[in-house]
Amino acid sequence: MSSSQGQTGPKSIAGKRKSSMNALKEGLFARTPVLPFEDEAQYRRHIKAVMASLAPEDAVQVNLAQQIADSMWRGQRQEYRAALQRDETFKALTPAIMAELLKLEGRLAKHPPRFLVTPNFKISRQEAKEYAQLNQQFEHFLANVKGVPNYNMVWRQYPVFFQHLEQWMRSIDPPLFMNNRQGLDIHWQNHPRKLEGYIEEFGVRCWYLANFDELRPQIRNWMGIWFFLKGRESEKVERFDDRMLQERKTCQGLLDCYFRMRKSQNDHVLFTERRLKVSLPNSLEEIVLPHEIPKVVIGKNEMADLQGESTT
Repeated sequence: MSSSQGQTGPKSIAGKRKSSMNALKEGLFARTPVLPFEDEAQYRRHIKAVMASLAPEDAVQVNLAQQIADSMWRGQRQEYRAALQRDETFKALTPAIMAELLKLEGRLAKHPPRFLVTPNFKISRQEAKEYAQLNQQFEHFLANVKGVPNYNMVWRQYPVFFQHLEQWMRSIDPPLFMNNRQGLDIHWQNHPRKLEGYIEEFGVRCWYLANFDELRPQIRNWMGIWFFLKGRESEKVERFDDRMLQERKTCQGLLDCYFRMRKSQNDHVLFTERRLKVSLPNSLEEIVLPHEIPKVVIGKNEMADLQGESTT
Protein backbone atom coordinates (compact mmCIF):
# COMPACT_ATOMS: atom_id res chain seq x y z
CA MET A 1 0.00 0.00 0.00
CA SER A 2 2.80 2.40 0.91
CA SER A 3 4.75 1.66 -2.28
CA SER A 4 1.78 2.66 -4.47
CA GLN A 5 1.34 6.11 -2.91
CA GLY A 6 2.81 9.22 -4.43
CA GLN A 7 4.30 9.68 -7.91
CA THR A 8 5.36 6.37 -9.44
CA GLY A 9 5.85 7.47 -13.05
CA PRO A 10 9.04 8.70 -14.73
CA LYS A 11 10.47 12.00 -13.56
CA SER A 12 12.88 12.84 -16.38
CA ILE A 13 11.75 14.61 -19.57
CA ALA A 14 12.82 11.64 -21.73
CA GLY A 15 10.93 9.21 -19.50
CA LYS A 16 7.77 11.29 -19.56
CA ARG A 17 7.95 11.59 -23.33
CA LYS A 18 8.29 7.83 -23.66
CA SER A 19 5.44 7.11 -21.24
CA SER A 20 3.16 9.47 -23.19
CA MET A 21 3.22 6.89 -26.00
CA ASN A 22 1.87 4.08 -23.78
CA ALA A 23 -1.71 4.57 -24.95
CA LEU A 24 -0.58 4.14 -28.53
CA LYS A 25 1.62 1.17 -27.71
CA GLU A 26 -0.92 -0.78 -25.70
CA GLY A 27 -4.41 0.02 -26.91
CA LEU A 28 -4.26 2.52 -29.75
CA PHE A 29 -6.46 4.79 -27.62
CA ALA A 30 -8.85 1.86 -27.05
CA ARG A 31 -11.27 3.08 -29.75
CA THR A 32 -9.94 1.72 -33.01
CA PRO A 33 -11.49 2.58 -36.41
CA VAL A 34 -10.78 -0.92 -37.74
CA LEU A 35 -13.92 -2.58 -39.07
CA PRO A 36 -14.51 -6.29 -38.39
CA PHE A 37 -13.51 -7.34 -41.92
CA GLU A 38 -10.33 -5.19 -41.97
CA ASP A 39 -6.85 -6.37 -41.06
CA GLU A 40 -5.94 -5.01 -37.63
CA ALA A 41 -2.26 -5.88 -38.13
CA GLN A 42 -2.22 -3.78 -41.30
CA TYR A 43 -3.88 -0.95 -39.36
CA ARG A 44 -1.20 -1.13 -36.67
CA ARG A 45 1.54 -1.01 -39.32
CA HIS A 46 -0.20 2.03 -40.81
CA ILE A 47 -0.30 3.78 -37.42
CA LYS A 48 3.34 2.95 -36.77
CA ALA A 49 4.41 4.37 -40.15
CA VAL A 50 2.45 7.61 -39.64
CA MET A 51 3.82 8.04 -36.12
CA ALA A 52 7.37 7.51 -37.38
CA SER A 53 6.78 10.11 -40.09
CA LEU A 54 5.26 12.76 -37.81
CA ALA A 55 7.48 12.03 -34.78
CA PRO A 56 5.21 13.46 -32.05
CA GLU A 57 7.00 14.74 -28.95
CA ASP A 58 4.28 15.03 -26.31
CA ALA A 59 0.81 13.73 -25.45
CA VAL A 60 -1.01 16.48 -27.39
CA GLN A 61 1.00 15.81 -30.53
CA VAL A 62 0.48 12.05 -30.12
CA ASN A 63 -3.29 12.56 -29.93
CA LEU A 64 -3.32 14.77 -33.02
CA ALA A 65 -1.04 12.37 -34.92
CA GLN A 66 -3.42 9.52 -34.05
CA GLN A 67 -6.34 11.51 -35.49
CA ILE A 68 -4.34 12.12 -38.68
CA ALA A 69 -3.53 8.42 -39.04
CA ASP A 70 -7.17 7.42 -38.46
CA SER A 71 -8.36 9.98 -41.01
CA MET A 72 -5.93 8.61 -43.58
CA TRP A 73 -7.18 5.08 -42.83
CA ARG A 74 -10.82 6.09 -43.33
CA GLY A 75 -9.94 7.92 -46.55
CA GLN A 76 -8.33 4.78 -47.97
CA ARG A 77 -11.46 2.81 -47.03
CA GLN A 78 -13.75 5.27 -48.84
CA GLU A 79 -11.54 5.12 -51.92
CA TYR A 80 -11.72 1.31 -51.86
CA ARG A 81 -15.53 1.39 -51.52
CA ALA A 82 -15.84 3.78 -54.47
CA ALA A 83 -13.69 1.48 -56.61
CA LEU A 84 -15.83 -1.52 -55.67
CA GLN A 85 -19.01 0.37 -56.53
CA ARG A 86 -17.61 1.25 -59.95
CA ASP A 87 -16.79 -2.42 -60.55
CA GLU A 88 -20.34 -3.40 -59.58
CA THR A 89 -21.71 -0.84 -62.04
CA PHE A 90 -19.65 -2.22 -64.92
CA LYS A 91 -20.48 -5.84 -64.05
CA ALA A 92 -23.99 -5.22 -65.34
CA LEU A 93 -22.52 -4.24 -68.71
CA THR A 94 -22.12 -7.60 -70.47
CA PRO A 95 -20.13 -8.28 -73.68
CA ALA A 96 -23.42 -9.03 -75.48
CA ILE A 97 -24.79 -5.60 -74.52
CA MET A 98 -21.58 -3.92 -75.69
CA ALA A 99 -21.71 -5.77 -79.03
CA GLU A 100 -25.29 -4.60 -79.45
CA LEU A 101 -24.29 -1.01 -78.64
CA LEU A 102 -21.51 -1.27 -81.22
CA LYS A 103 -24.15 -2.46 -83.74
CA LEU A 104 -22.33 -5.72 -84.47
CA GLU A 105 -24.34 -8.57 -85.94
CA GLY A 106 -24.06 -12.21 -86.94
CA ARG A 107 -21.29 -14.30 -85.46
CA LEU A 108 -19.65 -11.14 -84.03
CA ALA A 109 -22.71 -10.55 -81.86
CA LYS A 110 -22.95 -14.27 -81.06
CA HIS A 111 -19.44 -14.59 -79.60
CA PRO A 112 -18.43 -11.24 -78.05
CA PRO A 113 -15.26 -11.63 -75.91
CA ARG A 114 -15.07 -10.59 -72.26
CA PHE A 115 -12.37 -7.98 -72.85
CA LEU A 116 -14.95 -5.80 -74.62
CA VAL A 117 -16.13 -4.64 -71.19
CA THR A 118 -12.76 -4.88 -69.41
CA PRO A 119 -11.63 -1.36 -68.51
CA ASN A 120 -8.14 -0.37 -69.70
CA PHE A 121 -7.73 -3.50 -71.81
CA LYS A 122 -4.78 -3.08 -74.20
CA ILE A 123 -3.18 -4.97 -77.04
CA SER A 124 0.14 -4.23 -78.71
CA ARG A 125 0.51 -3.45 -82.39
CA GLN A 126 2.50 -6.64 -82.94
CA GLU A 127 -0.24 -8.76 -81.38
CA ALA A 128 -2.91 -6.95 -83.39
CA LYS A 129 -0.93 -7.68 -86.55
CA GLU A 130 -0.65 -11.40 -85.68
CA TYR A 131 -4.37 -11.67 -84.98
CA ALA A 132 -5.13 -9.89 -88.24
CA GLN A 133 -3.26 -12.67 -90.07
CA LEU A 134 -5.14 -15.31 -88.07
CA ASN A 135 -8.42 -13.60 -88.95
CA GLN A 136 -7.52 -13.76 -92.66
CA GLN A 137 -6.95 -17.52 -92.34
CA PHE A 138 -10.27 -17.85 -90.53
CA GLU A 139 -12.10 -15.98 -93.32
CA HIS A 140 -10.45 -18.23 -95.89
CA PHE A 141 -11.47 -21.28 -93.85
CA LEU A 142 -15.12 -20.15 -93.76
CA ALA A 143 -15.18 -19.49 -97.49
CA ASN A 144 -13.55 -22.73 -98.64
CA VAL A 145 -13.61 -25.70 -96.25
CA LYS A 146 -16.25 -25.20 -93.57
CA GLY A 147 -18.70 -28.09 -93.41
CA VAL A 148 -16.39 -30.97 -94.41
CA PRO A 149 -17.04 -34.30 -92.64
CA ASN A 150 -13.52 -34.52 -91.15
CA TYR A 151 -11.00 -31.76 -90.44
CA ASN A 152 -8.00 -34.04 -89.92
CA MET A 153 -6.61 -33.22 -93.36
CA VAL A 154 -7.88 -29.64 -93.46
CA TRP A 155 -5.94 -28.32 -90.46
CA ARG A 156 -2.60 -28.75 -92.31
CA GLN A 157 -3.67 -25.98 -94.70
CA TYR A 158 -3.96 -23.60 -91.72
CA PRO A 159 -1.18 -24.74 -89.36
CA VAL A 160 -0.67 -21.38 -87.60
CA PHE A 161 -4.40 -20.88 -87.02
CA PHE A 162 -4.84 -24.39 -85.56
CA GLN A 163 -1.75 -24.02 -83.35
CA HIS A 164 -3.24 -20.88 -81.77
CA LEU A 165 -6.61 -22.64 -81.61
CA GLU A 166 -4.97 -25.45 -79.62
CA GLN A 167 -3.55 -22.97 -77.11
CA TRP A 168 -6.94 -21.30 -76.76
CA MET A 169 -8.59 -24.73 -76.19
CA ARG A 170 -6.04 -25.90 -73.62
CA SER A 171 -8.67 -25.95 -70.85
CA ILE A 172 -10.99 -28.17 -72.96
CA ASP A 173 -10.79 -31.94 -72.78
CA PRO A 174 -9.65 -33.82 -74.82
CA PRO A 175 -6.77 -31.86 -76.38
CA LEU A 176 -7.11 -30.79 -79.98
CA PHE A 177 -4.15 -32.84 -81.27
CA MET A 178 -2.92 -36.38 -80.64
CA ASN A 179 0.10 -36.91 -78.40
CA ASN A 180 2.39 -37.36 -81.43
CA ARG A 181 0.85 -34.21 -83.00
CA GLN A 182 0.46 -36.03 -86.32
CA GLY A 183 -3.26 -35.35 -86.49
CA LEU A 184 -6.37 -34.21 -84.70
CA ASP A 185 -7.60 -36.21 -81.74
CA ILE A 186 -10.08 -38.96 -82.63
CA HIS A 187 -12.78 -37.19 -80.60
CA TRP A 188 -12.60 -34.08 -82.78
CA GLN A 189 -12.43 -36.15 -85.96
CA ASN A 190 -15.69 -37.81 -84.97
CA HIS A 191 -17.38 -34.53 -83.93
CA PRO A 192 -16.59 -32.00 -86.69
CA ARG A 193 -19.67 -29.83 -85.98
CA LYS A 194 -18.63 -29.45 -82.35
CA LEU A 195 -15.13 -28.48 -83.46
CA GLU A 196 -16.61 -25.93 -85.87
CA GLY A 197 -18.23 -24.15 -82.94
CA TYR A 198 -14.86 -23.66 -81.23
CA ILE A 199 -13.23 -22.65 -84.52
CA GLU A 200 -15.89 -19.99 -85.08
CA GLU A 201 -15.63 -18.62 -81.54
CA PHE A 202 -11.84 -18.41 -81.75
CA GLY A 203 -12.02 -16.82 -85.21
CA VAL A 204 -14.39 -14.14 -83.87
CA ARG A 205 -11.96 -13.48 -81.02
CA CYS A 206 -9.19 -12.99 -83.58
CA TRP A 207 -11.36 -10.42 -85.40
CA TYR A 208 -12.02 -8.45 -82.20
CA LEU A 209 -8.33 -8.44 -81.24
CA ALA A 210 -7.27 -7.41 -84.73
CA ASN A 211 -9.75 -4.50 -84.75
CA PHE A 212 -9.69 -3.54 -81.08
CA ASP A 213 -7.79 -0.28 -81.60
CA GLU A 214 -10.54 0.91 -83.95
CA LEU A 215 -13.26 -0.19 -81.52
CA ARG A 216 -11.60 1.30 -78.42
CA PRO A 217 -12.96 4.90 -78.78
CA GLN A 218 -16.51 3.64 -79.26
CA ILE A 219 -16.16 1.22 -76.33
CA ARG A 220 -15.01 4.02 -74.03
CA ASN A 221 -17.86 6.27 -75.08
CA TRP A 222 -20.45 3.57 -74.46
CA MET A 223 -18.87 2.73 -71.09
CA GLY A 224 -19.19 6.38 -70.06
CA ILE A 225 -22.79 6.53 -71.25
CA TRP A 226 -23.59 3.29 -69.42
CA PHE A 227 -22.01 4.52 -66.20
CA PHE A 228 -23.86 7.84 -66.09
CA LEU A 229 -27.17 6.34 -67.20
CA LYS A 230 -27.03 4.10 -64.16
CA GLY A 231 -28.32 6.89 -61.94
CA ARG A 232 -28.67 4.89 -58.77
CA GLU A 233 -25.20 3.34 -58.90
CA SER A 234 -23.69 6.63 -60.08
CA GLU A 235 -25.12 8.44 -57.06
CA LYS A 236 -23.58 5.84 -54.76
CA VAL A 237 -20.16 6.27 -56.34
CA GLU A 238 -20.41 10.05 -56.16
CA ARG A 239 -21.44 9.80 -52.52
CA PHE A 240 -18.43 7.63 -51.73
CA ASP A 241 -16.19 10.03 -53.66
CA ASP A 242 -17.58 12.97 -51.67
CA ARG A 243 -16.92 11.16 -48.41
CA MET A 244 -13.38 10.36 -49.54
CA LEU A 245 -12.71 14.00 -50.48
CA GLN A 246 -14.21 15.19 -47.19
CA GLU A 247 -12.00 12.79 -45.26
CA ARG A 248 -8.95 13.99 -47.18
CA LYS A 249 -9.81 17.62 -46.35
CA THR A 250 -10.18 16.64 -42.68
CA CYS A 251 -6.81 14.91 -42.79
CA GLN A 252 -5.19 17.92 -44.44
CA GLY A 253 -6.68 20.22 -41.82
CA LEU A 254 -5.30 18.02 -39.05
CA LEU A 255 -1.89 18.01 -40.69
CA ASP A 256 -1.89 21.81 -40.96
CA CYS A 257 -2.88 22.08 -37.30
CA TYR A 258 -0.17 19.61 -36.32
CA PHE A 259 2.64 21.42 -38.11
CA ARG A 260 1.45 24.83 -36.88
CA MET A 261 1.60 23.45 -33.36
CA ARG A 262 5.11 22.12 -33.92
CA LYS A 263 6.25 25.46 -35.38
CA SER A 264 4.68 27.41 -32.51
CA GLN A 265 6.40 25.24 -29.94
CA ASN A 266 9.75 25.54 -31.69
CA ASP A 267 9.40 29.32 -31.93
CA HIS A 268 8.54 29.50 -28.23
CA VAL A 269 11.63 27.48 -27.33
CA LEU A 270 13.88 29.71 -29.43
CA PHE A 271 12.37 32.88 -27.96
CA THR A 272 12.83 31.58 -24.41
CA GLU A 273 16.46 30.67 -25.00
CA ARG A 274 17.17 34.08 -26.57
CA ARG A 275 15.54 35.88 -23.62
CA LEU A 276 17.64 33.95 -21.13
CA LYS A 277 20.87 34.84 -22.94
CA VAL A 278 20.18 38.59 -23.32
CA SER A 279 19.65 40.63 -20.06
CA LEU A 280 19.09 44.39 -20.09
CA PRO A 281 20.53 46.68 -17.32
CA ASN A 282 18.11 47.88 -14.65
CA SER A 283 19.49 51.45 -14.36
CA LEU A 284 21.99 53.79 -15.87
CA GLU A 285 24.29 53.25 -12.88
CA GLU A 286 25.08 49.79 -14.16
CA ILE A 287 26.43 51.21 -17.42
CA VAL A 288 30.24 51.31 -17.21
CA LEU A 289 31.86 54.10 -19.23
CA PRO A 290 35.19 53.51 -20.94
CA HIS A 291 38.23 54.69 -18.87
CA GLU A 292 39.81 56.54 -21.77
CA ILE A 293 37.09 59.26 -21.74
CA PRO A 294 38.47 62.12 -19.55
CA LYS A 295 36.34 63.61 -16.85
CA VAL A 296 36.01 67.41 -17.17
CA VAL A 297 35.51 69.41 -13.92
CA ILE A 298 34.15 72.94 -14.23
CA GLY A 299 34.68 75.19 -11.29
CA LYS A 300 32.19 77.67 -9.83
CA ASN A 301 31.71 80.86 -11.83
CA GLU A 302 34.08 79.53 -14.41
CA MET A 303 33.46 78.75 -18.04
CA ALA A 304 35.34 76.06 -19.81
CA ASP A 305 37.44 77.10 -22.74
CA LEU A 306 35.98 74.87 -25.41
CA GLN A 307 37.31 76.76 -28.40
CA GLY A 308 40.17 74.37 -28.85
CA GLU A 309 38.12 71.28 -28.02
CA SER A 310 36.47 69.15 -30.59
CA THR A 311 32.72 69.10 -30.58
CA THR A 312 32.86 65.33 -30.44
